[in-house]
Amino acid sequence: MLIDFIFYRSLVFLLLLSPLAVIFPWAMRGRLAKKRRDRLGVQFRDAVLALSSALQAGYSVENAWREAYEEMACVYGEEGMITREFARMVRAIEVNETPESVISEFAARSGLPEAESFAEVFCLAKRSSGDLVTDMDNTARTISEKLRVREEIATLTAAKQLEETVMTFIPAGIILYLNFSFDGFMDVLYQGLAGRAVMTVCLLIYGAAVLLGFYMVREERW
Repeated sequence: MLIDFIFYRSLVFLLLLSPLAVIFPWAMRGRLAKKRRDRLGVQFRDAVLALSSALQAGYSVENAWREAYEEMACVYGEEGMITREFARMVRAIEVNETPESVISEFAARSGLPEAESFAEVFCLAKRSSGDLVTDMDNTARTISEKLRVREEIATLTAAKQLEETVMTFIPAGIILYLNFSFDGFMDVLYQGLAGRAVMTVCLLIYGAAVLLGFYMVREERW
């Protein structure tokens, strides 16, 4: 409705633009899911460090999981993402599921590369009867360093992302300002074939610029 009001002011074009009501939330779903995975990744790093500390303190693997859960509950609360995940894993271990299976299931479900790497190292260390404590400590440090670098990149690109968001709304704001401040000044663009064509070209250029700006500030490019 906002796009139609800014560029067309026509019921016909509103109906033509109505599929955007479905496309836009679908497109944003991936972006929101990524933000959620990033938050979960940071919390998972803290959980892995807590798990490694518990193992170094001499706890068994099962009890180390419980200790990590209790620490995450203190840090992120009972409703924290990683707290709920570790509570689920602790319950699974209590009913005789192996730690290897629960961490592998979490890694597959979360989609976190760090969780997948941790699960692979943990399962290999358990099967080979190697030095589990040392392996977990090295893995925890590696995951922590990787996520620290990612956080630094996010911090460096945050200002550019804010600029991109502001620039996204400036053209639409200018059109709205002209419409409300100068009555009738923009009417020619909402009437006739030529006016519709001009506004359509403007909308296409505007949409391309928004997509280009979003691509340029993506963290993955850095």
